[in-house]
Amino acid sequence: MASSLIVPVAAIDSIAPHPGADRLEVAQILGWQVVVPKGRYRAGDTVVYFPPDAVVPSEHSDRFGVTQYLQKGRVRCTRLRGEPSYGFVVLPEQSWPLGTNVAEHYGVTKYMPPLRPSAGDAAPEHPWFLRYTDIENLRNFPDILQPGEPVAVTEKLHGTNCRVGIIDGERMAGSHGVRRLPPPADELARNTYWHPFTLPAVAALLDDLGRQHRQVILFGEVYGQGIQSLHYGRRGEFGFAAFDLMVDHRYLDWQPLRALLAQAGVPMVPVLHEGPFAREVVRQHAGGQTTLADTHIKEGIVVRPFVERTDPRIGRVVLKYLSDSWLLDTERSDYTEQ
Repeated sequence: MASSLIVPVAAIDSIAPHPGADRLEVAQILGWQVVVPKGRYRAGDTVVYFPPDAVVPSEHSDRFGVTQYLQKGRVRCTRLRGEPSYGFVVLPEQSWPLGTNVAEHYGVTKYMPPLRPSAGDAAPEHPWFLRYTDIENLRNFPDILQPGEPVAVTEKLHGTNCRVGIIDGERMAGSHGVRRLPPPADELARNTYWHPFTLPAVAALLDDLGRQHRQVILFGEVYGQGIQSLHYGRRGEFGFAAFDLMVDHRYLDWQPLRALLAQAGVPMVPVLHEGPFAREVVRQHAGGQTTLADTHIKEGIVVRPFVERTDPRIGRVVLKYLSDSWLLDTERSDYTEQ
């Protein structure tokens, strides 16, 4: 569920004094906070913003004087005299309009976490066994959701994206990008992507819907020890939590989705808020401890409107907001699945 790489031309929303450093200030740009040298920028200035996980060629990072702060060219989140700083800004070299993505101009690419080794179990793709929506970062698009718009906020679990479904009566399972062959029956429970079919409620829901529709795909997160660095109290076994359902090429609206999964007894990602959208609500729920059975941090949250809709800038409106603790955690794992 990757987000796209955006190096936007943006306006500085505000500048405030740094509480712990006389020569620094704190700028707010889109939904991000960036620590900047005092006096260099003012509120309303147009800048180019380089976000976390942008990989900047050395010819430009040398010119900007930031190479020493990057990790092999990768922009990382950090704390500067106690204040979080997410990326960096420079003055634009041309008169680009606000909102222009200048990643190509600077030759910036996106950092990609390492791929897990393939298990060699790829199955032929099926045109109706669709991948899940790519989820953009709410900090990059802070005005996509309107204040007061009814939204659902759920915890973003740090596991691996999984899709299980029934297409024309055939059971299918896969990671985000690859359909997977079924393992032997006695290995289903230990297979990351076929594991959800071992849950009676999941199997019953899919079988029931599969008798009524040509395409049914349940999307969720498989999590636990050995999948990523956060295990949510699952040691030696997988957990599964659903977050979306497609039936005949249409995603269900939020309230029918939640009601259907609850009625079927299918485990769901933790629901943190249902109600009017506000930036304060997002920040309130993004941080802190996971709501599952453990004491570690949250990765973040996912925000979606009650009623399915699209936006010309991002397509389907489903957005993520990663917690500050997660962004600043240099020890976290973040493997990419094929």
